[in-house]
Amino acid sequence: MSTQIATYQPQKILNVKRHCDGGWFWTKYSAYPYLGCYYGCLYCYEWDKKYTPFKNPLDFDKQILIKENAAEILAQELVNKPIDLIMLGDWQPVEQKYRLSRAMLKVTSELGFPVFINEKSPLVVRDLDLLATINQKSYANIGFSIITTQDDATRKIFEPKAPSVQSRFSAMAKIADAGIMTGTVFMPILPFIYDNEKNIQAVVRMTKDAGGKYVLAGNLTLFGYCKERYYQALKTLDPDLIARYDNLYRDHNAWQHHYRTIAKLVESYCQKYHLDYQIPRPVNFFPKKIRVNKLIAEQIYSQVRSLQFQSDNYYQVQAFLKVANNIDETATDILTLYEQEGFDGLKKFPGVGNKMAAVLERVIINFKK
Repeated sequence: MSTQIATYQPQKILNVKRHCDGGWFWTKYSAYPYLGCYYGCLYCYEWDKKYTPFKNPLDFDKQILIKENAAEILAQELVNKPIDLIMLGDWQPVEQKYRLSRAMLKVTSELGFPVFINEKSPLVVRDLDLLATINQKSYANIGFSIITTQDDATRKIFEPKAPSVQSRFSAMAKIADAGIMTGTVFMPILPFIYDNEKNIQAVVRMTKDAGGKYVLAGNLTLFGYCKERYYQALKTLDPDLIARYDNLYRDHNAWQHHYRTIAKLVESYCQKYHLDYQIPRPVNFFPKKIRVNKLIAEQIYSQVRSLQFQSDNYYQVQAFLKVANNIDETATDILTLYEQEGFDGLKKFPGVGNKMAAVLERVIINFKK
């Protein structure tokens, strides 16, 4: 069945998060010119009815809705927003004709907004000129979604229409050669399929060879129709895997231990090949007076990310997250406050008691070294 395409004019396009995506992509905004995805990767959470714009979730990779006024609406919505990192996309095949992602890049360039792009398509390289301009003005980062280095039958079960892995690494090399931040978004790491040490090392090594600077790992989430769709792929690959998945995902402790092991393995290979395991937070596009807070918040967000996979204490994770958000969003210079009032001054931040103040103090001391 061929892809069906329809155009429409939305009233809005910009998504604004309550807080930045701390510890992961560092984005505050996002905007996309197309609904639906031609690639239809079978592990994608957007198959689920919660996310798909279609009444029938099976239409997710068979219909593409074109937001023909995407750039104009984005310009109107961004003009009064504080400068912050925006996730843009996407470069699926319809972009060759409509070029709306490029038009949105022009808007962000003109308004001085930095961009992060999570992409599977080498087509993004066609807009290297605009990405270079944005990078000179503020910041650009193109992360390539990669789950394996092998363009074999197994990958094609899960990514039936996606561009080859080799083409993604080639595009990464071109972007790196242009002096633009790039790396691998190693998400999701598929349990019992692509979580073996050989694959993990290969992904990290090829990222290094292509000039990437980071490998950001993430787990597979399974729920609703996206789980049903993914299990169809498992049946094609190996029906025996379904029981293993059921056992893993029904036991939170087993799942947490499994992912923690995989995450540590990715981290160890990143260290071996001198890559970042997390995307370093860009801050130069923020006003100078709040950059220190952003960098200190980065350290707390990183601890939040680690705690999410190492601790069963939900309240501890939320306590760290609340403090990270408060520091990230306040105009009060936390470094100056600490220099003037010491430990007690840190407790003026919402959610900061003695234990959290001690954590903040260690972060600040390390930051000042």
